This record gives sequence, C-alpha cells and structure tokens, in this order.
Amino acid sequence: MTYWEKRAADSIGRMESSVNGALPELVQSFEQAKKDLNNEIFKFYGKYAVNNKISLQDAEQLLSLSELREFRGNLREYEKLARESIGTFNLEVSNLSTKARITRLQALYTQCDGILQGLYQEQKKQIEGLAADVFTSNYYHRLFDIEQYTGFQFEFSKPATSVIQKILEQPVQGADISTHLWRQDMDTGFRIRQTLNNMFVTGRPPQDFAEELQKAIGAVRVDASGAVTGTGKKFEAYRLLYCESSNASAQADLQAYEDDGLDEYEYVATLDSHTSETCREHDGKIYKRSEAVTGVNFPPLHVFCRSCTTPYIPNLKDIKSTRMARDPVTGKSIRVPDMSYEQWEKEKEII
Repeated sequence: MTYWEKRAADSIGRMESSVNGALPELVQSFEQAKKDLNNEIFKFYGKYAVNNKISLQDAEQLLSLSELREFRGNLREYEKLARESIGTFNLEVSNLSTKARITRLQALYTQCDGILQGLYQEQKKQIEGLAADVFTSNYYHRLFDIEQYTGFQFEFSKPATSVIQKILEQPVQGADISTHLWRQDMDTGFRIRQTLNNMFVTGRPPQDFAEELQKAIGAVRVDASGAVTGTGKKFEAYRLLYCESSNASAQADLQAYEDDGLDEYEYVATLDSHTSETCREHDGKIYKRSEAVTGVNFPPLHVFCRSCTTPYIPNLKDIKSTRMARDPVTGKSIRVPDMSYEQWEKEKEII
C-alpha cells in the first residue's frame, strides 16, 4: 500500500544516505594506512639501499643490536594491536618477542602488519558503529510507522545493547564483520610481502611499491546520482559497509514486527531494471515472521540488495492503493497501481 511502500522507500533511502555519509571516513582510513606503509618502505630503502636498490640478501641480514633494541620497543605497541586482533598477527608478534635474532625483512613485515592491523581495527569500529546506528534509527522509524497506522499502543524503548551486538555478530554473505575484514587484511598483507620480495629480487626502486600498493587499495567513486563504483580494497570495504548496514536495517524491521506483535511481513523488491531475479521471485510474497531467514526469504538476499519488507496486516489487505516504481525509459520514480514485480514487468504499458 502507498503508506507502507513510502515507508519502505524511506528506509532504504535512510540506510544508503548513512552509508554514503560514512564513506569519506572509511576512505580516509585507507589513505592514512597507505601513507604509513609507503613511509615505512621509503625509510627502509633510505637506510639500507645502495643506488636505490636492495637485494633480497641484504634485506635478510640480521638487525644490529641498536636496531634490535629499537624494534623491541616497537613490539610493545604491536602487542597492544595484537591483543585486539584475530588471525595470525598475535602469534607472530608473540614469537618475535622471544627471538634473539631478527632480520631486517622480518622487522619490515611486522611494521607493515602493524599498520594493516590498525586499519583493520579502524574499519571494524567504523562499520560496527554505523550498522548499530542504522539498526537503532530504523527500529524507531519502523515502530513509529506501524503504530501511526494502527494506533499507538506501546511506549518506545531503546533496543538492548545485547540485541544490537547479536546483529553485528551475524554472518552476512557467509561471514561476520571480523572475518570479512581479516580476510581482506590477510590478502593485503600477502600482496605486500609478494611485492617486496619481487622488488628485492629484481632490484626495483621504492616508487614501484607505491604504485603496486595503490593498485591493491584501489579507489571508490560516487557519481551524480549517488551510485558508488570502485576497485580494490576500498571498494571491498564499502561493499561490506553497505551489506552490514543493509542487514542491520532489515533486522531492525524484524525486531519491530516482533515487539509490536505482528506475525507476518511482505517482501518488497525495488522496482527497476537492476532488480535481481532472486528478489523478483519474492516480491509481494507474504511470510511468517517466525520463519524469516536472511538470504532465503528475508533481505538482504545478495550483495548490494536493495529489497526490504513491510508489515503485513490482514484486515487491511483489500485496500486498493498504489506503489512507487522506476520508469524504465526516464529512470524517474512514478506511481503505479499496487502490484507485484511480476505484474509490473507484464504491465509496463500502464506507465
């Protein structure tokens, strides 16, 4: 119905606006990490290079006693990062702290890993913070929408921290936030090691590292319509930010339905030519709230899913109304009779 379709569109719009608003900070964390990594590599070359080249043999020489003392001082800072990390970084730092002999290359790898761990933890904080804000905002909006329509029955209360934490720990697209970020971190670390080894073997200058790092980190672009495209780790981070926020928004709806005693919901697919086949199949279908399964009959069904749900209230099901769709020719939003996606596909001539 018009009321619910508008609220559904508002919900998606708020979520996307929040994600795009958080994008500059996410990009800045990558830029800082890139700057720090390049600084470490140029310092390494400045210290050990001959004619702007370092051989692998030179890179694998042991640290001097003074260099070892300086590195052990840095290890204390890395240990703080390691305690908050997942994966192998903690173990590697622990092993290095007990070693009497450390090579220049081992020290360099650890310094790079420390920078990547800082990036990982900053991203985790940003993504979890935004997803929590999206959940809380959409939960309040959805409760208000429902009770404005059905009559105010309950006092609003803040969703419990434990509820939000449970949402943040949910696997989205096969893994939770920490695991997604850890995989990205591991991949970036592997590429850095691979690049440095190739540089030392072939005698390439430090400027080549900066170029390779830029390729790995990539870029994101926002066009005039607000659409985001990109490459590399920046775009992977944006994709994760979007997916986690989309899931948080959907779960807020589900929590609101439960708290307001609504047993069913209607799946609503965004009506435009980019809508996936999977979402089209679910559009307009009614499901029991107790049987909602994210990725199966509840959004998000896939990466960058823009579908959502609305509460299904049986005694209002016969009210005739309209819904919003996107004109396939002009791309503008227009109002059409209430229909499922399949009906819209067949009856585009009414537009």
